[in-house]
Amino acid sequence: LECAAVLALQLAALQRYVAPGPQRLLLALFAAIYMARLNVMARWLLPRELATEELTIVALVWVPMILASYTYGATLHQPESAQLLAAAAAYVGGSFLNSFSELQRKWWKARPENKGRCYTLGLFSLARNINYFGDVVLFGGWALASGAWWNAWAPVTMFLSFQFYHVPDKEAYLAKRYEKDWPAYRASTKSMIPWVL
Repeated sequence: LECAAVLALQLAALQRYVAPGPQRLLLALFAAIYMARLNVMARWLLPRELATEELTIVALVWVPMILASYTYGATLHQPESAQLLAAAAAYVGGSFLNSFSELQRKWWKARPENKGRCYTLGLFSLARNINYFGDVVLFGGWALASGAWWNAWAPVTMFLSFQFYHVPDKEAYLAKRYEKDWPAYRASTKSMIPWVL
C-alpha cells in the first residue's frame, strides 16, 4: 500500500505537466486502474510475499520510470481520438487477459480435486503465459495513449524481460513441479502470444 501511495504522489506531480483534455484523463485513469489492479492482485488474487525485486525494481523504479516517460511523451504529442480509443481498447484487453486468466486459475486451484495439478484451461489454454502477454498489451495501450512512438520502449522491454528472463525461469520451475502435466501442455500451447510464439 505504501508503494501505491508513493506512485500516486509521483503520478499527481507528473500529470500537471500534461495538457488538459481526454489524453490527460485517460493517462490518469490508466495509472489509477493499474495501481488498483496491482493491489488486488498482490493482496487477494495472488496472495504471497512480494519478492525484493518486485518491491524495489517494479514498484519504485520500473513503474515510476514508465509514468514519467508516458507523461513526458504526452506533453509533446496530442493523439487523435481514434488513437486514444485504440489505446483504451488495448489497455482494457491487456488488463482482462492478465487479471481474468489469474482469476480463472485461482477458481480452478481452489477446488480440492485440482490440488497438485497444472492449470491449462481458460485463457491459459491460449498461451502458457497469457498473463504476461496481457501486461505487454496493456502497457502497449498505455504507451499509445501517450502519443509518443518512442514510448514503445516500455512494452518492448517488458516483452523481452518476460521472454528471456521470467518465462524460462518460471517454466523450469513448472516443469519440475508438474512433471506429469507439463510436457503435453508445453507441446500443445504457445509460450506467450496465442498461435504465434
